[in-house]
Parts: sequence; structure tokens; C-alpha cells
Amino acid sequence: MTEFSSPPQEESEDKVFPVEPRYHPIHKIPRKIYDFLASAKLAMVLLITILVCCVAGATLFRGARAGEVIFGSIWFNAILVLLIVNVACCFFGRIWHRKLTIISFGMILFHLSFVSILGAVVYNSLFYFRGNIRMTEGESLPSGDPHSYDSHDKGVFFNFDRLKGETSLIRMHTGYKISGEDKRAAYEISVGEGTTKKQGIVYITNKLTHNGVDYFNDKEGYTVLLTLADKQGQVLYGAYFPLQSIPLADESFQYSFGYKDGDVVKPDVIPFPSAPEPARFALQVVYHPSRLLERKGEARFMIYGLDDKGMPNFEKLMSDSKVLIGESLQTGDLALSAKEVRYWVSMSVRHEPGKPIVLTSLWAGLAGMIITTLGRMFKKPSGKKSAGLSD
Repeated sequence: MTEFSSPPQEESEDKVFPVEPRYHPIHKIPRKIYDFLASAKLAMVLLITILVCCVAGATLFRGARAGEVIFGSIWFNAILVLLIVNVACCFFGRIWHRKLTIISFGMILFHLSFVSILGAVVYNSLFYFRGNIRMTEGESLPSGDPHSYDSHDKGVFFNFDRLKGETSLIRMHTGYKISGEDKRAAYEISVGEGTTKKQGIVYITNKLTHNGVDYFNDKEGYTVLLTLADKQGQVLYGAYFPLQSIPLADESFQYSFGYKDGDVVKPDVIPFPSAPEPARFALQVVYHPSRLLERKGEARFMIYGLDDKGMPNFEKLMSDSKVLIGESLQTGDLALSAKEVRYWVSMSVRHEPGKPIVLTSLWAGLAGMIITTLGRMFKKPSGKKSAGLSD
């Protein structure tokens, strides 16, 4: 019989009864960070905080102010990023090293899409741009100049340098038709610069996209070219003036100078010529379009004197006359004329970089749900039978 000698006691204990791995204390820090990020308590705190912010944004601030103070702020988006990390750690930490099945693959795809949607929302909130640019036919405006926009709203990290080149309104087409379908009005525009410039038609169901920036049709109106000439017919001043569509009591519209008072547009009288030229009188123009010829009709000129402060003196009506478009009205030593009528167009300009990611993620999430559902439906029984008791 062969005898085997026992190994030394210290060596045997070291191999048979291994102690806990000797990690340096600093290695425990990442684990504590991970446990914190994967905590269900953290998830509840984040969700409650986001809910409170949403309620405050919908009740206390609202509109653009809510976006500025809450939803577009860095701290709120930081909370969303923390929620994304929390969701990722909670789910993916639990499935790590597990067997990949159809059901688990669908769940992974669904949760990946959820994380992606939240990330895209944060990305869009910080880098978006929305503005309205208004131009008269033949006019070009620098796309990257904030002053080119009647109004705009942007994310914290959006840079106007992204909007390169110019935006030009070549012409507005009325009664525009595609395959016999009336699109009402269409804007022929060009955007960009140099070899990257892009030209296209924008109408109610068609947008123009250039370098990730979308151009949509919004609204349009009339613009009149007003000129002031001397006795010899030499033009002293000329400029295009946009007219507003002002609803009247009989449900018709008056096309004239106007200003917005809340949600209502009201008629207005302006000093003419406009600054920096010295004003000679106050002017109100009302345009009556021709029913037969486009861009024709007549203009009604109401001319008032100015008071000592250069403001309209409504008690001093100098003239109230109508002239055909292209003809002149003699007022003292000067001739006032509405030389021509063009259209002005206001377009909605949007850069929403997170939107394509959200849409793609929604489809991926739907696919994940379908895969998981089908996997559960066609899952085979385990084949294990319950143990029976024999006599």
C-alpha cells in the first residue's frame, strides 16, 4: 500500500481554504460608485425630482420661460443624464454574464432604446435651434446672424456658426400644384453657401433640409415698395414695407401696417420715411388686391402731420386718397407711390439633432417588445416533471 505524505499545514490552508481576494482599498471605490448609480432609491429620487420640475414648468413658468429656466437648463439635463446612467446600471448590471436568449435579446433591445431616447432628449435640449425668418421676394439674409430672425430659441450649446451662408427667398408661387393637388402657396428658396448651397421648393407638406437644418413654410403676406420722389421724378427714398393681415368685423381682411397687441393685430401709422432718414409725415397704407391680376390692385394712402415730438398728429389729416399700384400721389412737392407688390414669407427654421435618434430608438424599442413577446409565446416547456411519490 502506497502512502502519501500530507502537505505542510500552511501551504494546505492556503490552497484549500483561500482567503478573500486581496484587493487594495482603492478598488472598492468603483464598486461603491456603481452601487450608488444602480440604486433603486436613486431612481425614485430622480423620478420624483423630474416630476416636480415638469409640474413647475407646466404651471409656474410655462412656454419659453419654462424652457429657459428648467427644461433647457444644464442642471435639469444633468438630472436626465444621471437617470440614463441609473437605468443602464440597474438593467444591464443584472443581465451581465447571463445566457443570451430571444427573450433576453428583446429586453436588451428595448432597454437600449429607452436609454437612447433619454440620451437623445438631452442632446436635443442642449443643441437645438428654432427660429422664424421673414423675407421679401428677392431678399437674402445671413443665416448665422441672430438679427435675421424675428424670434428664435436655442439650446445652451447651440452655436450660430452652424447656420452658414445665406437664406434667400427667390419667389413665392401661389396656386402651386403637385400631381393636380393644390398646395396653395410654395416658397422657392436657397440656403447655404458656395458649392454646398441648396435650392428647393417648400410647401405645406414638403420641407427643405440642409446640413441638418429644416425649413418649413409658416405664413406669408404682402409687401409694398413705397417710394418718395421730387418734382423731377428723382427717387429720394424707397423701401419695401411688409403688410399685416388684419381681420375685420365682417370676417374680411385689411392688408396694412400693423402691430401685435397680445394675439390681436391692430392697424398702425408709421413715420415716413423710416429712420435713419428724417420723417416728413406719418403714413398708413391699406392695400386692396385685384381679383383679376396677381400683385395688382390699389393702395389707400392716409397721410398725417407730425407733432413736435415727431409722432403722428391724428388731428392733422393731410390726405386720404387711393391710387393704382405703380401710380403716384402728389403730396406737396413730393410724389408718393406704391411702385410694386411682392410677397413676404415667414419660414420656420429648425435644427433638432436628437429627433432622428428618438424616432429610430422608438422603432428599436417596438422591435424589442415584439421579439420578447414572440419569445415568450413560443418558449418551449422546460421538460421537467414533478417528482411523484411511490408506495
